[in-house]
Amino acid sequence: MAQRRAWVFLHRWIGLNLGVWFALVGLTGSVLVFEDEVDAFLNPALLVEPSAAPHLLPHRILGRADDEFPLGHVERLRTPKHPHDVYRLLVRLAPHMRAESERVEALFSPVRGELLGTREAEALGLSRPYLVKTLYEFHRNVLLGNFGSNIVGLAGFLLMSSALTGLAMVWPRSRSGWKRIVWVKARAGATRILYDIHRSWGAALCALLLLATITGSTLVYLNYARDIVSLFSEVAPFPVVPWRQSPADDWPSFETVAARVQAAYPERAVAEIHIPSRPTAGYLFYLRKAGDAHRLGDTLVWVHPGTGEILFERSSRNRTAGETFMHWLFPLHSGTAFGQAGKIAMCLTGIAPLLLALTGLWVWLRKRRA
Repeated sequence: MAQRRAWVFLHRWIGLNLGVWFALVGLTGSVLVFEDEVDAFLNPALLVEPSAAPHLLPHRILGRADDEFPLGHVERLRTPKHPHDVYRLLVRLAPHMRAESERVEALFSPVRGELLGTREAEALGLSRPYLVKTLYEFHRNVLLGNFGSNIVGLAGFLLMSSALTGLAMVWPRSRSGWKRIVWVKARAGATRILYDIHRSWGAALCALLLLATITGSTLVYLNYARDIVSLFSEVAPFPVVPWRQSPADDWPSFETVAARVQAAYPERAVAEIHIPSRPTAGYLFYLRKAGDAHRLGDTLVWVHPGTGEILFERSSRNRTAGETFMHWLFPLHSGTAFGQAGKIAMCLTGIAPLLLALTGLWVWLRKRRA
């Protein structure tokens, strides 16, 4: 009995003090599960291509970006995943004039190659072009930078504690007791119905809540997690492209490099390309095929910018157990590891803290008045 009272006190204290926080972080997470779809819904003129005609290849879009931003450097190019998606380019404006020059996201039509518009890469706000970005930053660090990330990480561990204490409170002593846990007495009074909903939803989604909080908090403290995982299995950092003397005139074009990578991996599509601003960086290709866990694909390839040679590959063929664990953290957190069903499940999980906070508060207030 004393142990149960301790669980009840801890569960109630966490819920009453941090329930609103959990609800806000959960709701923003629910939206971010479908961030690309929500962003396209809010900004169709920027992110939706009305035509279903064949798409231009990435080098054609990169050429159009050079025309639109003659003093800029394209740092990243993301290809359309679906027929009505657009090319999304991250462009640093005038990098030769100052090191930390402004960056913009430039959106290009994949059919016409036309610049559809731009938006500041680091800007936040509640207007449509920046709303999803703002929700992401709130979910990640409550708009407080690194300090806020620590708050979110600690709050994640507290939410995990709340889920575990709640489960401990209702854990049945027999198998037949599980039916009572998930059952809602529809003919009972309002308080009893809300208590049953609180208990049943909490028990039913406990595993997913634990998955979301554990992976989310681990992503916040990613460097620490990498160090701990490395004690058991190697987790190699991103490789450094070795320097090789090569005259600038002999460097292969972007078109040639992209064609070589596609020829080497014909069963995969290019999802994103990071383009080097200096010779020692190299190209980084994210390659995707059907069934991949990560939204950008499970295969990463580094290419030497001066020779076009494929230097390194990181995929399921050569990842260590530790690297596989680290790779799966975000797909598990966002639900993409299990396809559309996984995304829907994690979206519902994000809504759960709001429902649990409201029903828990109602039951607590009614008991205090009784």
